[in-house]
Amino acid sequence: MKKISTLLLICMACVNMLKAQTSGGPDAYGYTWKNSLDAQGPTYNWVDIVPLTGAQNVRFLSDDNVVGSFPVGFPFHYYWYDVTQFWVGSNGYIGFTNGLIASPFPSIPNSGGVQNYLAPMASDLYFNAPLITGFAPDTAQCWRWTNAAMDTLIVSYLNVPFYQQTTPNYAGNNSFQIILSAVDSSITFQYKDVNGSTSIPLNGNGVSIGIENNSGILGLQQSVNALPSTNYAIKFYYPASTTYQVSDASTVYNNNAETGGAFLSNNTPSPFTMSTQVKNTGNQSLPAFNVFSRVLDNIGGIQVQQTMQSNALTPGQSQTLNMTTTWSPNTVGTYTYQSSTQYSSDITPSNNTKIQELQVLDTTAANIRLSYDSGINGVTGGLSWTGGNGGAGYYFVPPFYPCLITQLHSYIEADPNAVGFSMEVYDDNGVGGMPGSLLDSVTAVAGTVVTPSWNTIPVTTPIQINSGGVYVSWSMNGVGVALGEDSIAPFSNRTFEVVNGTWANYRSRENLDFMINMTITKVPGQGVNELGMNDYFGQFAPNPASTYSVLNFDLPADVKEMSFEIYDVQGKLVESKNMNHQIHSSKVVVNSESLNNGIYTCKIMVDGNKVIRKLVVMK
Repeated sequence: MKKISTLLLICMACVNMLKAQTSGGPDAYGYTWKNSLDAQGPTYNWVDIVPLTGAQNVRFLSDDNVVGSFPVGFPFHYYWYDVTQFWVGSNGYIGFTNGLIASPFPSIPNSGGVQNYLAPMASDLYFNAPLITGFAPDTAQCWRWTNAAMDTLIVSYLNVPFYQQTTPNYAGNNSFQIILSAVDSSITFQYKDVNGSTSIPLNGNGVSIGIENNSGILGLQQSVNALPSTNYAIKFYYPASTTYQVSDASTVYNNNAETGGAFLSNNTPSPFTMSTQVKNTGNQSLPAFNVFSRVLDNIGGIQVQQTMQSNALTPGQSQTLNMTTTWSPNTVGTYTYQSSTQYSSDITPSNNTKIQELQVLDTTAANIRLSYDSGINGVTGGLSWTGGNGGAGYYFVPPFYPCLITQLHSYIEADPNAVGFSMEVYDDNGVGGMPGSLLDSVTAVAGTVVTPSWNTIPVTTPIQINSGGVYVSWSMNGVGVALGEDSIAPFSNRTFEVVNGTWANYRSRENLDFMINMTITKVPGQGVNELGMNDYFGQFAPNPASTYSVLNFDLPADVKEMSFEIYDVQGKLVESKNMNHQIHSSKVVVNSESLNNGIYTCKIMVDGNKVIRKLVVMK
């Protein structure tokens, strides 16, 4: 779906199906491609995976969103590194890292935006169509399947239409699939149905077919702004040898897997620990290298800094470093925690640095406003979705517990049709720690919205938060209402786009923040509590579980040891694992398919502290 304020129209140089060129490449690494029209190319042979044993429906795909992660099932060798998990994008691609690709669709390679993905047909596809002429409602699907030999992954998009801005806002019908083979490290795209025209599927927003590596420097574009044929295959061949040498030390994240912003108290006895994960993302072994961490104020003044040396790292190896120098903030304001690898022969400096936004608050105040924006609306027109049924959201983790949510705030840039807006608060107890239980929903009455200005809505009843965080959404009540966006760094990496009830990482979260705030107060009669270890863990979701369940957590940076055990109702240990290398992975995934129906006790040990969670398996 297109955003009104950022809609970019691309002139289509060619929209006819490509037939003349039958091969291409190599890219700088050595990948080449051939199609099924080439005498030495692949043979088109559609694989219907839906009835196969172990095939899984990829649920919750919607307009412009990403779901995952899912296991590949085997280490798939891609460029110079192995990938073991993937995310599915509703717009016709899978990524080996989490990221949303949406209109306008990029050419390949592109070092800006999302990298590390396979695009069989990256285009404005639509999973929300209620009815499409010629086939039944809700037939747009995506399925995934790994074979029993654990050497082949197939992801199939089935009966997926294109999005269009006219009514109805869907048209066409597309079925295509991605095949990854560990046998020869090849990638095959197959196209069973491609149904569209120059005015419907492309819609001025592009179609991109190709592969791209984890830095965006390397990639192979098979075609751009042209539709593939039907009953057609494209195969990307891994090079028999390569002379391309990559020395690359990267920073993976600061403090949490998303490098998400954090709220800190200016009067807490617990100091802030600088924690960062670094990785050898090249194909050459690296000697020990320096990692420079520092906290800066909003004018660049250094609050605390430290340089620590990593271990020598082999290709693909990562290491979490916890700096010994800590920071105790005492002045409210905006700060950043920045970590950078400092390897002199690094070939991709674009992935060397991660920046986390820190907001230091006065938690002695009666009302404490949680805000990641600068207060300045920096985007002309603001955020407004075509059709008037979209929205935006934030994930807020308060700086102390317990607390009461009392007010919600949004900066409204415009409301020309006086339609108003709504705001909702959700618990983070949904699948994978995403929005779950609705805690409150409030509406700004049409005609009462002040623009351009902050608008405050009290919650129906103060909402008490004892642990974890909450998701706050802003929803359009009609066409034209626009939310303010802040374009002044730093950025929180906590923003989401919410369309038709589906949450996805905001496509511009790395360079924009929404102007959505939340006010909290202390619970009367209770002080500001330090977090106990139990507070860092959520609950299993889904629970009961049939195939899998996820337990989300967000541990302090100085944690050193973690283990996980599952006991059945008789007290028998059925699973255990050491999680020292996954302390900052933010989640535990339990494969409940391997467990019998029943109630299980899950014991997590963190630096000698015990946390208990219950899991019900029901198939």
